[in-house]
Amino acid sequence: GLDDVRILQNFQGVSVMEIAEGENGWSVVVDSPFNRRIHHNTPMTFDGPAAGHDLLKTEADPTGMASLGTFNNCGSGRTPWGTYLTCEENFNGYFGANGDLPGGMVGDGFRRYGIGADGWGYDYHKWDARFDVSANPNEPHRAGYIVEIDPANPESTPVKHTALGRFKHENAAYGIAADGRVAVYMGDDERGEFMYRWLSRDVYVPGEDTSTLLSEGTLSVAVFEDDMSGRWVPLTPATTGMDAAHIAVFTRMAASR
Repeated sequence: GLDDVRILQNFQGVSVMEIAEGENGWSVVVDSPFNRRIHHNTPMTFDGPAAGHDLLKTEADPTGMASLGTFNNCGSGRTPWGTYLTCEENFNGYFGANGDLPGGMVGDGFRRYGIGADGWGYDYHKWDARFDVSANPNEPHRAGYIVEIDPANPESTPVKHTALGRFKHENAAYGIAADGRVAVYMGDDERGEFMYRWLSRDVYVPGEDTSTLLSEGTLSVAVFEDDMSGRWVPLTPATTGMDAAHIAVFTRMAASR
């Protein structure tokens, strides 16, 4: 029932915990104000080109800006500026349908991501209408992102960075380029899919504003040639024939064209 679904939704996600070293080694500071759970119903927001797009709007959130929860979190780690990135991987398994599955472009995306009527046995859709894609076809579009969490600010809202693409994020491995810009390398943990690179527009300066580093820049897809060479192809309207917001929401579809 719904009570069981709520238990499942609350014990999956990310935990932020303060630890301290004592006489017996490291342990969790149980009463720390930094400790918090980030789960399937935690309020989040979007930034980047897809924020506010029609495909992110639902009846509960007509703005397309206020997502709930982070799902099937895979490779995660610290950024140079002290926040935490977590990757939404196989989010498709949480969704199902009590009625007909959507058609058209949305239906094509569902088939490619593996969203079906039965889900993976979590059965959220049977008790929580948010996960019933026949009633809320845009809800899965709100998952599949790199999510940034600020562990030092327990009042902060996690941010889903649409500029880094939407797919089954396996990882987000960063490096600082020679010119000071941030490069993030990402893999799609779906069979036969792609590898991506994000390159920030602005340089990283320790102690300075970092708010644009994962929202303003260029996302590229790796193309490997038969002669073992490769190149990065920017996912721009010019290379894909799609507008920028659709590129962020349907990165995998755009990259395959």
